[in-house]
Amino acid sequence: MVGAAERTKIDVNPRTPHTFKKTRWLLTAVTSLGVAVALVGCTAQSQAPGTPSAESSQAATSSVAPIPTPSVSGELAYIPEPQLAESMALWAKTQTGSKITNDATLRAQIPAAEKWLAGIKVVPSECGLYGGGNLKDQLAASVMSAVSLEEKTGGDLTIASYPDLNELVADVAAQQHLDKSCAKYSITSDGQSIKATMDTLNVKTLAPYATGTLTTTQNDGKESQQVAIRAIDGHIMITATRWAAQDPSAAVRAATADVNAVLELLREREAQATPSK
Repeated sequence: MVGAAERTKIDVNPRTPHTFKKTRWLLTAVTSLGVAVALVGCTAQSQAPGTPSAESSQAATSSVAPIPTPSVSGELAYIPEPQLAESMALWAKTQTGSKITNDATLRAQIPAAEKWLAGIKVVPSECGLYGGGNLKDQLAASVMSAVSLEEKTGGDLTIASYPDLNELVADVAAQQHLDKSCAKYSITSDGQSIKATMDTLNVKTLAPYATGTLTTTQNDGKESQQVAIRAIDGHIMITATRWAAQDPSAAVRAATADVNAVLELLREREAQATPSK
């Protein structure tokens, strides 16, 4: 458990959820760890971390909200990969038709993910990939696990556990390069072209800090929406996505429930592992 003196302030902006169904597994591999890669948002200069309290976050809505800059207090300790996989397997059992992907399998997908990311075209170009170093270097900072929900549900939950809190801070701080000019962008990949708009959501979870986005995509005249919620608690980063078929608010509630259920499971595990005084 991170003590009060070690609590760290970080400013986190969520990464745009994946948009191409056929490349879902690739983007799961990339976005699972909070890697400094995004399909939106890079500026030449990083914004300074903000200082408002995370407690100022309001209940989740589907309206556009200013990008939050809360302080985050470390709570959950680092969870090694075997224990992380066990916890995610327990949660996956509560989700009918879900599929769990472990750390090793996700890492094996990285070469294909890198190849795909290098081949996409983003307009404006400055809203494309960013971040120093390669994916493998950044992935080395944590362990991860992912659960894909059944097709009709349309969602994923990924979790990353960082042994070094500073590494988590470094990864999520890279996401501060989100520029308002990149709230609208287009992506072309594998012969498909989409236009996307990302709005920020007010969200509140059991984590000390959480933020959310609603991404609306246009593809061949068809519109789709997806909610993504990213929560930070100590050494743990959780990202939950849900497709918003008709009601974005319902998708926000579902993704929030996913995050909270996993947080409760992890906190119970940590409490049981901590010797009584």
